[in-house]
Amino acid sequence: MDGDAGAQAEKLYTEAVHETPPNRNKLDRLVDVLCDHPRLLYDSFFAKAHEAAGIAVDIWHGTGDMMSDDNLLILTPPALWGWTVMEETVCHAPPQELRETRYPQLAQQFLNLAEQTLAHPDTTPGPVVRRTIQALTRFWPEIINACISLKTQSPAWRQMYEAMLQRADSLMQLSENSDDPALQMHLAKFLETEATIFTAVPQPGGSSRSTLSLDQLPDSHAYISKAALATRGERARQQLLRLLPSSDHIRLCNTSFITATINSIVYLMNLRPQFCEQLLERLINWYVVTNSSEQTMTHLQSVVIGKTLSIALLQLYTRRYMGAYSEVLERALDALNGPEWVRWQEQQARERERRQRQQARQRSQARRQVPDEDPHSTRWVPAPEDGQDELAYQPAPGADAELGAMASQPSSDAASQKRTAHADDDDDEEKQMLLLEESAKRVKLGEEAKMKKKSAASAEERRQIAVDTDQEMEAEMQVALQSELPFELPSMDEMTSDARQEHVVEAIRRVIDGSERVRKFIEHKRVLHSVDSASGPRLQTLANGLSTNSKVLEDSMVMLVRLVTNCYVMFFEASRTEASPAHMDASSQWNEMQECVEGVLQSIVDAPRAQYGLAMILLYELWMSVVVTDPELARTPEKSDSEYTVLALYLRWCERIFDAIVASSMEMACQQVERAAAETADGAAVVPQQQPELDELLLEFIKDVPYLPLALLSKVEACLKSPSTAALGFVTLERAIEQRPPIFSAGLDILLTYSAHPDRATRVGCIRAVKKHYPNGASAQRISKMAGSSFKMGVERATKQSAEMEQKVAAILNQVDDVSMSDDVSMSDEAVEMRKTEAAEKKKADAFAMRKQGEQVIEAGLVVHMELLLALSTKNMDLLTIVFDAYKDAPLTVQISIRRIITPLVKSMVNTPAKITPVLTQFPVGAETLAQRMIFLLCADATRVPARELVQGVLGMCDERNLDGNFMVFLVNGMDREEALKRLPSIVGILDGSDGPRMLVRESFARLTTSSLNRPSVLSPTQLLMGLHDEAVVSTGQKAVEAVGVYEAMAKPDGTRVFSTPVFDTALKLLAEQEHVSPLMLQTADAYYRRRGGPAGTVIKLLQKLIERKVWTMDDDMVQVFVQSFRTMLPGTLALVKTVPHDALKRMVEMDAQLATAVRGYVSKMSDSARKPYRWLLH
Repeated sequence: MDGDAGAQAEKLYTEAVHETPPNRNKLDRLVDVLCDHPRLLYDSFFAKAHEAAGIAVDIWHGTGDMMSDDNLLILTPPALWGWTVMEETVCHAPPQELRETRYPQLAQQFLNLAEQTLAHPDTTPGPVVRRTIQALTRFWPEIINACISLKTQSPAWRQMYEAMLQRADSLMQLSENSDDPALQMHLAKFLETEATIFTAVPQPGGSSRSTLSLDQLPDSHAYISKAALATRGERARQQLLRLLPSSDHIRLCNTSFITATINSIVYLMNLRPQFCEQLLERLINWYVVTNSSEQTMTHLQSVVIGKTLSIALLQLYTRRYMGAYSEVLERALDALNGPEWVRWQEQQARERERRQRQQARQRSQARRQVPDEDPHSTRWVPAPEDGQDELAYQPAPGADAELGAMASQPSSDAASQKRTAHADDDDDEEKQMLLLEESAKRVKLGEEAKMKKKSAASAEERRQIAVDTDQEMEAEMQVALQSELPFELPSMDEMTSDARQEHVVEAIRRVIDGSERVRKFIEHKRVLHSVDSASGPRLQTLANGLSTNSKVLEDSMVMLVRLVTNCYVMFFEASRTEASPAHMDASSQWNEMQECVEGVLQSIVDAPRAQYGLAMILLYELWMSVVVTDPELARTPEKSDSEYTVLALYLRWCERIFDAIVASSMEMACQQVERAAAETADGAAVVPQQQPELDELLLEFIKDVPYLPLALLSKVEACLKSPSTAALGFVTLERAIEQRPPIFSAGLDILLTYSAHPDRATRVGCIRAVKKHYPNGASAQRISKMAGSSFKMGVERATKQSAEMEQKVAAILNQVDDVSMSDDVSMSDEAVEMRKTEAAEKKKADAFAMRKQGEQVIEAGLVVHMELLLALSTKNMDLLTIVFDAYKDAPLTVQISIRRIITPLVKSMVNTPAKITPVLTQFPVGAETLAQRMIFLLCADATRVPARELVQGVLGMCDERNLDGNFMVFLVNGMDREEALKRLPSIVGILDGSDGPRMLVRESFARLTTSSLNRPSVLSPTQLLMGLHDEAVVSTGQKAVEAVGVYEAMAKPDGTRVFSTPVFDTALKLLAEQEHVSPLMLQTADAYYRRRGGPAGTVIKLLQKLIERKVWTMDDDMVQVFVQSFRTMLPGTLALVKTVPHDALKRMVEMDAQLATAVRGYVSKMSDSARKPYRWLLH
């Protein structure tokens, strides 16, 4: 059977690997055959599996001859098959005869290949890395179990255990550093395994599903430390919890990864219940915090993860062995409040009710046994008591049939007997309980009926009292109205001139007389308010029966103001009738009349919050008189020529009241700030406010007042000038300009003015308010102009500050310190020089401190004037052209500050670079450094592939404007292969021998050869090295040589080379086969031999290949480099002398004297016959 299975396996393997790409289905069938016949695994198929996975890893890591990423589709299926076969081999118990010989060798090969794969996870396809982690996760408990059960102290098994321990450490480190969700899903399973097997099984009654635990390990083992493994279990458990992502690891906020991690944590609680409370608390706290932040998870993710967590915990809650932790699980499920938990509770409640009804029915049926053995006898029913309705008790429908069915069944001897006296007592007791319940119900219903009647009576009484009160109040009002004759305003047209004048004078007299009464009334009210609160306010009854309460005082104030407005109406009506101009001045009675109402105004100003309603009524009364007396003036209100007009009175009242409200609101805001500061000083937990505090009174006045002079709105600036009240100011203006359109323009001007305020909180609040009306509002152009003007003003000021700073720095550096004149004459020359050096160093330090301080001042000023423009740029990227235009003419210090300030804005465009690309590609000449900085910020994360729109836009800009490679360095990983090879000469062209360009070119090489998530690298290491030898790159001359040096010197943080030596072997072989060979190839080979210590044979074979291609027929530069390499590789190249024609050899020895000497020595040692053709060389 094994022979037939072996033939079948060989056939499947041959057919699968010879298809392009390899047939995965056949490889899966091959795995099934091998699992059914394990003996085949230990023969040739483990070697084939190891070779398939090993070759792929070597190629992906740059250690093979096939470096093209096109082989990804071809190499991945065999590699995955190889790992599956190796896993099946090492994770099953080997035959007895192979346990100490063949099996440890295979397991060691398996672990070595795992080490190679995990050494470069970034350059290995994700499926292969994940399959490796799966295999190690399964192998780990197997080897622990084998080491415990076999009790062997063989060095091979110990070596195998220690190697697996190192692989486990690598996986733990990978879990701590990786941000790949797909990879972390499998690492979570590994952590779950470690946390389970390296923990003791709970006490009896817990779960026993795990087959391996820490308590199975003996206290003393030859090479396994029980304490060390316990520490590993604790570390794995903590790391598993740390895998739950937060806002700092947005890439790990993947739904599949999070659900897998949650399932691993819950499964760990299932296997090891003793950690349930610890793990569950951390898990629920994470979910509550993460679910409350939209930056971490979307709504859909939150729903899916919450449902997963709720179902998993509910399944865990239903396990019998979790009874000790039921309270903890119930609290967690209550916190989640998932629909599954709610339905389960409802189902359990229904089940309990069903069981209770069933038990009650069974008890009732047991008590209702028939009195005799006759199955057809009538069912016993309790007789009604005296006075009780016979229909009070009725059996349930169908009960007769049910009892009949029960009676028809065969009964036991005990059931066929008559009930005992004790049963009769039970029935009597039950009947009495039923009667008591019925009586209690009747009593309760009777009490409820009485309460309803009583409440109805109370409601009727209350209605009647209300009617009587209304009638009494109506009577009092009639008495008050009839206490004096009503005041009637006659028509001016029906009166004579003298009568009109007399009526006006009488009206003014009434005002003066009424104001005196109101003044006394106000003073009397203040006296009442000063009375001790314990005795209560004392009311004074007036002649008309009304008492002196606040409402009466307000009514009197309203009546007084109405009298004033009537005076104005009568006066202007009289002036209109007589066609004479109105005369109002300080000498007239109008001055006295306005002074009469000052008491009313002062009463409102003293308590603007308490008198707000009255203030609005009086202002509306005044404004109505303005409309009546002069409608044109009401439509276009301006300050009157006379300060005694009704308009002037209205404006003065409005201003005084508004000032009082602003002062009151600012005082309240300051008190809130002081209270918060006091609470913070006392250590109290202060909850931060989500929105700035707003005093509704100030906003209501702005909205409600009939006419608000625009000049009054500027009084809100008093709030904006103080940091403690700034929030009150800008929030009030923000809402006021939205809710009262006539003041929009004036309010917006104030917000724009304070958008460049030095206080950041004030500035940001005003900018946020302005941004709401941009760019779709009618004032968008004005806002843009204001933002641009503010930025330009800031740049001009920063330019002046920069010039002043440079002058101060130059003055410090140009100070002359004559140390020799000021010191002792006997001081030696060395001491004098030392003093001069110290003085020079001090001047440099002072200059540096001066420059540092000046740069900070310049940047702080630029931020104040630039934030509005940058905030608006998020909605209109065209505004950045203002930044570019100002940047190109600014001094270097200002340019550096602008680049720093603009960084957050550009970083926010990483996910939407298409918005900024059109502006970026149109930067003016002189702003190249700013454009390069913006490109770098958009591509700063090397693990992200730059957006295609950005790549195409920048490349098109470079072609159109003939720009250098500095603009392409950070975009190379977003190009395709043809674009990268085409742009490689431009990138190499920025090299000039200094460190800065070298660093940029090194970064571009790293991005070209590093694979990203779900995307292979743009170029393989071999392709990049061959691209550096392209004719276009070679034409850059010494820069190409420098680029190869940068490529060769690239190293990892641990000092190892990034590109392995076999990469050079493969590239040099391929370059030698090309039609055109450049001298750079030999220079690369020379660097490879000298710096890398590469084998001389590779270079000698390369020289031999060039001899075959008749290198002496190529250009002189190539021949010169060939001769130098030929000399460098001596004496290994002497054997090639015979392959070189005499003319070419003569040319070579003439070009290099050292080579001539070595060749003569070699020829002189030849035999006479062999030396004969080279006599010309010896002479």
